[in-house]
Amino acid sequence: MAIIRTKHDRDFTVMSNRHLRDPALSLKAKGLLSQMLALPDSWNYSIAGLAYINQEGAKAIRSAINELEQAGYLRRHQRRAAGKITDTEYTVYEQPLCQNAPVEKPPAGNGLQLNKDKASTDKRKGSAQANAPFPILSGDGCDWKAYEQIVKDNIEYEHLAAHSAIDRPLLDEMASIIVETVCTQGKTVRVAASEYPAELVRSRFLKLDSSHIEYAADCLRANTTGIRNMKQYLRAVLFNAPVTIQNYYAAKVSHDLAGGQE
Repeated sequence: MAIIRTKHDRDFTVMSNRHLRDPALSLKAKGLLSQMLALPDSWNYSIAGLAYINQEGAKAIRSAINELEQAGYLRRHQRRAAGKITDTEYTVYEQPLCQNAPVEKPPAGNGLQLNKDKASTDKRKGSAQANAPFPILSGDGCDWKAYEQIVKDNIEYEHLAAHSAIDRPLLDEMASIIVETVCTQGKTVRVAASEYPAELVRSRFLKLDSSHIEYAADCLRANTTGIRNMKQYLRAVLFNAPVTIQNYYAAKVSHDLAGGQE
């Protein structure tokens, strides 16, 4: 087999072969770790950002990160302020902290890179719940408990509550707004200054996932103007999230990459 190599005078990364020769790691985990080690040291990324630049689902990215953590190639540390989780720091290693896996001639030294993650997102998660039969909406009312569970499953509520920087009260408020909107009995729903068919709004809200919740929280944090009605604001952001999130993360990733160039 012929291997055609190029002269490396720019746009290359020097890293250990340890993880590439580790038989305990999947190809997905090896590729993600290689990419993380190749990113600028100042890289401030999110799972959604990694998913975007890889055209991969956040579920797959999260799975690879969990695998690397179990193998000792990265460590996560939750940062707190006033008793609340504000961020998650990742320390990424070229060689694992644990030395259990048999590999060929592991090089000496532990290279590391510090990165941050703002919790999980899965932009391409077409939640099974979104295609499953839903409780019937009728003149007798809506099965709130059933829809509450569906919504929490769709947005990965437990994971966001445990690992994201979103305050629990804000997370609960967004989940409540989604359930309330889904269970509306009217023919239309007001979003911002416009009226939309209730079925359209309901369908879009039932497709929201964890990435949309994180996106809404990011929009709220970035907002510098006064919000007169928080409920209406969040409903509008959540309604528009599926059609605006892609450009948001594309711009964010481009900004981070540009900032990391020397």
